[in-house]
Parts: sequence; structure tokens; C-alpha cells
Amino acid sequence: MTAMRSERLRIESLTRDEAAAIRADDRRGRAWAVDYPSDGDRIVAGVIGEAGEHYDETSEIGVYQLRLVEDGSAIGGIGFLSAPVDGEAEIGYGLVESARSRGYATEALRAVLHHAAQHDVRSVVALTDIDNRASQAVLQRVGFARDGEVVTEDGVMLRWELALQR
Repeated sequence: MTAMRSERLRIESLTRDEAAAIRADDRRGRAWAVDYPSDGDRIVAGVIGEAGEHYDETSEIGVYQLRLVEDGSAIGGIGFLSAPVDGEAEIGYGLVESARSRGYATEALRAVLHHAAQHDVRSVVALTDIDNRASQAVLQRVGFARDGEVVTEDGVMLRWELALQR
């Protein structure tokens, strides 16, 4: 299991067991924020469920759960959408409503990018909805630059890119 820590967050590999609990909305014995999991967390947990044994929860470049250091509660997720290709990886992240506007996304993104740079990821891309100003601000604070637009099944998205330094 991969584990990172920032000032206020524990960033840990999302295990198959935790993903199964998210899919089942099984809060028993789990330290989750009152509004965790979000719809995004449920989508990621569903993908992990579909992958079954093919999901590698030990991968250094993977999917992580965000937990507050102060009480251990899960507040969101961050991770790479697939293994890096030619040193490039795509990242996504999200927080539950109760954890937003506190700098957690920026803090988590910085930690995960530092970790990725140590594991041969040379550049990272992210996509945002055109009107998701909060996520765009997080990317800009960390150093991402807007790199055009792409059309996806969800519509037109803004593409962002960051070259990592080891």
C-alpha cells in the first residue's frame, strides 16, 4: 500500500476493501466524513469493482483516498486515471462538500505530484469542466498551465498540463 502524508492529510492507496464499502455505502467501522463518499468516489469505487483482481492497490502510481490527519476521516480522493504512458499520466481529484475551500485539494495535489516525480512520471495532465473555476484555481496554484480544449463524451473540457521536476 502506498501512503503519503502532508501537513493535514494522509494520502493512502484506495484498497479493494474500502472501494467495496464505498459501493455498498457501508459506513460500519469506517472513519468517513458525514458526506463521504461523493458521487465521484462512488464512480471510482465502481471502476475498481469492475477491475476486480486486475486492480493493483499496491501500485505507486494509483488511486488514493484522502484522510484528515486530525481524526482519520475520509474526505475525498485523488489519483491517476491509468498507468503513465511515455512518462505522462492524467490525474483527477475531488473532495466532499464539507472539506472544500480549505486548501486540501491543493495540498493533496502537491503531495501526489511530488510522489509521482519520484516514480518516473515526467508530466501530468488534468481535465476540468469549463465552468469549474475552483478546480482550475487548484491546478493553477500548483503550477499547471492551460493547454487547450478537448472534446470528451461529457462535452468540451479544458486541458491542463504540468511538467514535473525530479
